[in-house]
Amino acid sequence: MIRPTCVMLALLGLSTALSTARGAEAPPEDRVTVNMGFRRAFFAGEYAAALPLATRVVELTRTQFGSDAPQLVNPLTNLGTTHYRMGNFEPALDTYREALRLLDLQGEAANEKLVRPLHGMGAALRGLKRDEDAIVPFRRAIEIVRNRQGLHSVSQLPLLKELVDCYMSTGRITEAGREQLYAFGVAESAYGKDDVRLVGPLEDYALWNEGAGRFTAARVLHARAVQIADEKLGATNLQAIPALRGIARSYRQAYVFGEAEESMQAVTGLQDQIAPNLIARATAAPSSEGERALRNALDRISSAPLPQPPLRAAVLVDLGDWYLTAAVKPRALATYVDAWNTLGAEAAAPLLGHPEVVVYRPPAMAVSRRQFSGQEEYEEQEVRLRLSIAADGDVREAIVANAATQREAAEKAVMAAVKRAQWRPAYRDGVAVAATDVEFVERVYIRRPKEK
Repeated sequence: MIRPTCVMLALLGLSTALSTARGAEAPPEDRVTVNMGFRRAFFAGEYAAALPLATRVVELTRTQFGSDAPQLVNPLTNLGTTHYRMGNFEPALDTYREALRLLDLQGEAANEKLVRPLHGMGAALRGLKRDEDAIVPFRRAIEIVRNRQGLHSVSQLPLLKELVDCYMSTGRITEAGREQLYAFGVAESAYGKDDVRLVGPLEDYALWNEGAGRFTAARVLHARAVQIADEKLGATNLQAIPALRGIARSYRQAYVFGEAEESMQAVTGLQDQIAPNLIARATAAPSSEGERALRNALDRISSAPLPQPPLRAAVLVDLGDWYLTAAVKPRALATYVDAWNTLGAEAAAPLLGHPEVVVYRPPAMAVSRRQFSGQEEYEEQEVRLRLSIAADGDVREAIVANAATQREAAEKAVMAAVKRAQWRPAYRDGVAVAATDVEFVERVYIRRPKEK
């Protein structure tokens, strides 16, 4: 005979097994719970913890709705964004593509749900240094926003910023200028000429002018951003600091590269947005205003209610670069040490742990100089140098890592320009140190061989 206790234990075991089997088919509420956990981790910036939760939400959604269900789009986009925040650009790109595939199955080319994965796809491509490829998804996302929300929707501004950066990095200055001017017009129309929300768009507009070599125009726009921030937030606000740094940077760049021919014409074109007296002051001010702007930024940081070590260190590095450009090397090196001590060793290493070129004038055949009009006669090639940078920032040794006979002249020109450059040295434990095997890459135009 079987004892009643044994029967009860057998039934209990069977019940547990059945419960376990049912639990494997995660009910809908489990998906919601896991998604809530993902959101908590993601918005706390704990991406390593958020990643497995995002993956699990995708799995549960696929189990519940099917492999081609539209309900998968948001979980896939969230997973892609988590990968992106962690610097996993390839997995992020694959995940965004899958989300876009599912949306394309619905056959609605202007579906607003396409915007997030398109934005993510473009950002992932940029993370992979594929800015040329990123232009397509950014443009498509912008077209959808304009189609659905209107031509002057402010929600397109982050996309336009990315698109302008792509155009600039690929040397398409005219296209970048067109989109940047459109973005500024959208912001000015939405916010008004005196709204503090215009500070960011003014800075973006100024950065484009810097990239185009229009440094005086950039300085005027930076000055206007400072003026608005101070009028609306007070003379010690921190929001004006990027523009103050921009003022100093525009002076340095004008000294190093010279002004573009159309720079003053660009200044004249700003008269509809900026008062003439501000334009006159910004264009006539001496270069010493650049150092004063950085000192102003440091004073604001010192008076802030909470310490701002990263911001203070960034401004100090700018000030050190200012002194290095002015050939006051001892003062520059001391300022870099101050920046290191502000951050501490762990936080300072990414900023100051490796040499950086501060004053460098590319040779005439450099792609960045854009001096070749008949570019069909030329092709772009890379010149790669291996450098040894001394503790005082001087170049001690330079060799070509990818020497080629057909570009020997270009290699010599790049090497000469690099040796004349002013370098910020590397720092360890707050002390300037020599660095070896430093890579420097310059893209140059090489004349194509004539066909026989």
